[in-house]
Amino acid sequence: MENWVNLMGMGARGVLIILFLLSIWSVGIMFDRRRVFNRELSSSKLDDLRNFIQAKNWDALKTWSNANPSYLAGVVKAALESGSKDSENLDRVVQSYMTAEKIKMERGLNILATLGANAPFIGLFGTVLGIIQSFGILSSQQGSAMNAVMLGLAEALIATAVGLFVAIPAVVAYNYFGQRLRNATLEAQSIRDLMVSKLHG
Repeated sequence: MENWVNLMGMGARGVLIILFLLSIWSVGIMFDRRRVFNRELSSSKLDDLRNFIQAKNWDALKTWSNANPSYLAGVVKAALESGSKDSENLDRVVQSYMTAEKIKMERGLNILATLGANAPFIGLFGTVLGIIQSFGILSSQQGSAMNAVMLGLAEALIATAVGLFVAIPAVVAYNYFGQRLRNATLEAQSIRDLMVSKLHG
């Protein structure tokens, strides 16, 4: 019985270690995506871009895209360098670039979504193990068992708290980066459509 109770305690502590490692992984992804998004989705002067396109000032637009290493500048550059005389082919070239860049920027976001959805359950598993350990101690000891039971229950609840601590930031970060990417995609599609209309209008 004592070995079984100890095994439950080791399992609960193992869950805490796993959650701690997952939290480090999650924070690493957040910092990496923040760096990538700040570089690729840097604020662009959309009004200036639209004015260049409306005026068909392709030289100014090319100069801007070469000087700006952002996602939107890449969309402009892909359109200008496509060399296509057909609006449908140009649209496909730009869409291909946007899809490839979106895949790059989404890297790691699925992990944040997975951690956000499952970390609480991992913490709950640790809680269950801790409670089982506490009841095991209670059934095998008398008198002084209460302190050990309280300690086991505290460890169990800590597992739940840590699970939420891992999950909540992961969900917030996933939603934040996802929204930034959706906004950038809409902006890029707007610029792409305008360029297609002016290049072949």
